[in-house]
Amino acid sequence: MGYVKSHLEEWIEDLYRSINIQHSHQINFEQIADSLGLNVRFSSQKSFGFRALDKYVIVLDKRKARQEQWLDFAHELCHIYRHENDIRIMPSAWNEYNERQATYFAYHFCVPSFMLKNLSLPADQNKAARLVADIFKVTCEFARRRLCIYYNKIKYH
Repeated sequence: MGYVKSHLEEWIEDLYRSINIQHSHQINFEQIADSLGLNVRFSSQKSFGFRALDKYVIVLDKRKARQEQWLDFAHELCHIYRHENDIRIMPSAWNEYNERQATYFAYHFCVPSFMLKNLSLPADQNKAARLVADIFKVTCEFARRRLCIYYNKIKYH
């Protein structure tokens, strides 16, 4: 039957293709932000995103390593594109759900399935995670979790 993309995977692939990113070496969060009309700022505080006068801004923690900023960027991008809510009035369970969804989104956005499926990955999971981490500029732990999501989808679909 082959690999069947989820709606999220299709949405992310369409988004990347709409800004002419088709290969992992093209991924750069400042360029992605520029292509999407987002502003990126750096500050000595926890990363967050917001809208001000019809402009979207993602503020990244400048104390973090570039790989962690990339993960935060993807997480905050999900909130901007998919969760525009007022957290002051939303139930805490809804906010927790949105946080989990943004983390899941980040796995797919930072290591897109349509790019991942084209890699020749080693059978050794640690080597595969290191390769994915190097290619997509993510941490090894993030790559390991992303590969688990990917392999589980192949195994159970």
